[in-house]
Amino acid sequence: MIETLKVAVEKARVERAGSEPVGFRSHSGFHEANPSAPWHQDILKSPNQIAHQRTMAWQALEKMELDPLTLRRNRIVAHARKDPAHAAFDVLRTQVVRAFDQHGWSQLGITSPTGSCGTTFVAANLALSLARQPECNTLLIDFDLKSPALSSVLGIRGAPPVSEYLSGDLAPGHALLRVGDNLALGLNSEPLDDSSETLQSKATRSALQAVQAQLSPDITIYDLPPLLHRDDVLGFAPQLDAVLLVIGGGRTTPSEVAECERLLADQVPILGMLLNQAEDKR
Repeated sequence: MIETLKVAVEKARVERAGSEPVGFRSHSGFHEANPSAPWHQDILKSPNQIAHQRTMAWQALEKMELDPLTLRRNRIVAHARKDPAHAAFDVLRTQVVRAFDQHGWSQLGITSPTGSCGTTFVAANLALSLARQPECNTLLIDFDLKSPALSSVLGIRGAPPVSEYLSGDLAPGHALLRVGDNLALGLNSEPLDDSSETLQSKATRSALQAVQAQLSPDITIYDLPPLLHRDDVLGFAPQLDAVLLVIGGGRTTPSEVAECERLLADQVPILGMLLNQAEDKR
C-alpha cells in the first residue's frame, strides 16, 4: 500500500528568460536545427495548420497499452485511479500546471538528493495524471541514463537504447511510444557509462529540440538521477525550467536537502519538494 505523498510546491525563486533554436522535420524525419532553414514558412502557417501538424505527429507515434497488473504491482496509481493515493498526484498535477502556465514553462526535471527516494515513482504517476487532461500533451523521458527504470516500472519491453536517438542514429519520432492520445514516452533499455557527457552534448540538445519542434508537448518531464551522486543533473540543468526534488521519508537528511538547494541556486528554480513516505526503490 502506498503511504501518503505530501506535496509542498513552493513559488519559483526566479524566472528564466530566453529561448533556444528549434529543429524542424522534413518528410524523411527529424533533423537538427539549421539556421539557414526556411523557418519563416512555419511562422506563416495558420494556427489550424500548426495544430493539425502537431496532431499528426502524435498519431504517428507507436501506441502502447499499459498492463494494469504491472502498474498496480509497481504502485503506479494515477492511471486507473482505483487507489485513493492517486488524489495526491492530481493535486501535484494542478499545482505544476498552474505554475508552468504562470511562468510560461514547459521543461520539468524530477530528481532527488540520493538514490531510492522515488523519482521514477513520482515521474510516472505525475505524467499519467497529466495524461488524463485531454488538452495537455505530456512527454516523459527516462534520463537516469546509468540506471534506467521507467520502462520496467511501466511494464514495457523492447524499448530502444536512448543513445540511438540522442546521437542521431535513430529519428526520435521512431524511438518514442504513445500511451493514449496525449502521453509520449522516451524510454531506455541500456545503461550508459558516459551519462554526464551524453546529457551535456550538442547532439542531445539537437535531438531534444527536434522532439520539441515536432510534438510541441505542453509539459516535458525528465526522470533524472540523484543530484548528489554525480554531475548529470547539474550538467542538464540549463535545459530545464524547474525542478521537483523528491525527498525520501526516513532516508533523506536535512543536510542533503540543504546541499541540493545550494547546488541548484542560480541554476534552475526548485518548484517544490515532495516527501515520499513510501519505501520506494526508484
